[in-house]
Amino acid sequence: MTRTHEIMFGEWLPSAPSFKNPGCEVAKNCIPKAGGAYGPLRSLEAGGASASAPVRGAELLFNTADDAVIVGGTATSLFVQTTALTETTGLSSISEGEAWDFARFNDFVFATAENNAPQYLTDIDSDTSWSAVPGSPPNAKRCAKVGEFLMLGSISGAPNRIQWSPYNNPAGTWGTDRLTQAGLADLDSNFGEVMRIVGGRYATVFQKRGIQRLTYVGPPAVWRADVIEEDRGCVAPFGIASLGYLHYFLAEDGFFVTNGSSVQPIGTNRINAWFFDNVNPDKISQTQAVVDWENEVVVWAFISGSGGYDTLLFYSWAHNRWSYAEVSVDWVVGAKEAGINLDSLDAIYGDLDSIPLSLDSSLFRPGASILGAYVSGAYNTFTGTPYEATWETGETQPSPMQRVFVSEVMPIAEVDDWDFKARLKFRNNFGAQSTSAQVSTGWSGGAPVRGEGQKMAVELVKPAGEWSNVQGAQVRYKAAGYR
Repeated sequence: MTRTHEIMFGEWLPSAPSFKNPGCEVAKNCIPKAGGAYGPLRSLEAGGASASAPVRGAELLFNTADDAVIVGGTATSLFVQTTALTETTGLSSISEGEAWDFARFNDFVFATAENNAPQYLTDIDSDTSWSAVPGSPPNAKRCAKVGEFLMLGSISGAPNRIQWSPYNNPAGTWGTDRLTQAGLADLDSNFGEVMRIVGGRYATVFQKRGIQRLTYVGPPAVWRADVIEEDRGCVAPFGIASLGYLHYFLAEDGFFVTNGSSVQPIGTNRINAWFFDNVNPDKISQTQAVVDWENEVVVWAFISGSGGYDTLLFYSWAHNRWSYAEVSVDWVVGAKEAGINLDSLDAIYGDLDSIPLSLDSSLFRPGASILGAYVSGAYNTFTGTPYEATWETGETQPSPMQRVFVSEVMPIAEVDDWDFKARLKFRNNFGAQSTSAQVSTGWSGGAPVRGEGQKMAVELVKPAGEWSNVQGAQVRYKAAGYR
């Protein structure tokens, strides 16, 4: 008798055992969505602006008119990108693995990197040429606005030191002055280098082996330091993404989140082992992070091979689930859509009937926050046709202690083009594995796959093209005998 076995993809759990994995072992080129489903990751589309070299640090800001301004840099330059990109060249080269850090302070924008004096824009609304900050601030790798101070970290020659500007005057005279409250402090050297400063009302300072919170107390001390984590810090200075008071970061033992007073794991027994198996250990410190507001995920870009960034990790804070993608970029960055009117839609797609998306799509909403990336210096946004996506379930036994013969796999999905491909992977108790051919779905929406074995996994592939969500698969099977 033919029966149907339903397999829901659920959470991506590559670190869990394969047999009876409650989620799936592969969730590639997709984004976690509500109800255990996955949505599409859209492909990169050129955005028209380009830097002179691969980008090494970038951040999305907004001017007083609420227009998007991206500030960024290469190994030897800084740039400002609005509708066009303006580059300031002639800066000292930063080493491989380092990048520019940025901080907005009222109308000023500051940038720091190794081997360079701090640079700034005097007015985010009008200035597109970077210049050295007056007042003799020290050379530093990191910067952040904390309360009414500009704070620098990883000072040249003193990697565990922080130094802050005069009160509400980052272009004033730096040094130690009780009247202006400018000063410096050496943090616990056991915690190592200052990897990143996350600003706000107080500072969350990530060192290599510890995390401290700095609270403003006024003269003479100015700042009080409270240790919130010992022995665990941040191994990737740009692998930190902030969502309000929550800061997501990469430590030596995986991915965590802190609210400034405690630290919680988000990757333990889920994706940490997979990450450390796939990341290039010599380039783990180059891992970078950004918030993708459109998809409600934190995105980490990391290097798996000997080249550049080639893999993206997605963590959905809304659904507490993960996925990943294989995409090559220089640097991931937030972006803001200008919005598209009906005339421009007609020009893009030929006629309105050919638009593959609903006109209610958030991609057409003015000011929509989306994900962008620089590729070989060129600016792109993730707004194209969805990439080909792949899922693979853990091993299951539709009929325990009995071999089964599978004749069809039916995707559980909402799609425009029912062009899925499917295959089966069987493994016996001795570990021997057999894999069926990959078969496309037919007119009924099912793939006529043929396979027989004990423990079974399903691989489902959605080719590039429009789709809404994918949740799992239904498998048609019947009991098979032994010979």
